[in-house]
Amino acid sequence: MGDLKTQDIVSKRKFELKQRRYKLFSIKKKRGGKREIMAPDKDLKYIQKWITFNILDKYPLKNSCKGFRQRVSIKDNALVHEGAYRILKIDLLKFYDTITEERVYGAFKNMGYQGNLAVSLSKLCTYKHSSEYWNSFESREKALLSTYIKEMPAILPQGCPSSPMLANIIASKMDLRFEKLAKKMNFSYSRYADDLTFSIKDTGSLPSISFINKIISDEGFYINNEKVTYMLKGQKQYVTGLSVTNGVHTPKKYRKKIARHIYFCRKFGVEVHLKKVRKDFLGYTTLNFHDWLYGHICFINSIDKEHSEKLLKDFNKINWFI
Repeated sequence: MGDLKTQDIVSKRKFELKQRRYKLFSIKKKRGGKREIMAPDKDLKYIQKWITFNILDKYPLKNSCKGFRQRVSIKDNALVHEGAYRILKIDLLKFYDTITEERVYGAFKNMGYQGNLAVSLSKLCTYKHSSEYWNSFESREKALLSTYIKEMPAILPQGCPSSPMLANIIASKMDLRFEKLAKKMNFSYSRYADDLTFSIKDTGSLPSISFINKIISDEGFYINNEKVTYMLKGQKQYVTGLSVTNGVHTPKKYRKKIARHIYFCRKFGVEVHLKKVRKDFLGYTTLNFHDWLYGHICFINSIDKEHSEKLLKDFNKINWFI
């Protein structure tokens, strides 16, 4: 696996544990609470990108893995479950937090790297959080992850370029087990990061939650019991935020929200509209809002070209200079 070249890169950068620096910040979750992001400094980010491009991206992932892969999108994940009769969605609890330095070391070792180099690589891609971080977990999380909280191991930090692919690699065995089970029971399976989706159409059957939980726990992960959802045909069915009931589409409610912003920008002007919605757009300038709105239209276009055409046409009628 090119040990000498990789060892040379690591040595040249002279990264020691005490030299690694991260910037900590939090972002709001859609369902409440905050997500802690660890942004590496410029030098550490460089080598994590090098590791990702030269090592991790070359790893052969399973077909069911749809997240954080080149030329694979949330639409590809949703297409697996298009037109399903029944869908089961399961989230993994604290996905990155359960991927320790020891597990990352094992991943590099299994890729063929010698022990010393595997240790260096694993240390470059993990971070040891403070006790405050672990103690901030909810009571139910503390009960399940008591060993992690007690030992406080170095784990995959969210915000690092190497973390998503390492998580995919370490979850590969779990993906393979579910793929084999899917063939036996005639269901569809896909995983996007910590979001697992199972579905059946006219025939086939879904595995029980207890059996799914056994496989997940065998592979060193945990189910988030608060995010286990069944969706039947005739109900609203969403996979990674996209509707899969009649084809794969962006949610109608979401498209209407973007259309309303465009309408009010045209009717009252951008600055007046921004003042009315300032609670959701604190610190936004006209240029920031232009990019935000255009970005959402481009996203809709990537999923629903037909629905994006009118939005883009109306967007282009907004006067951004008054």
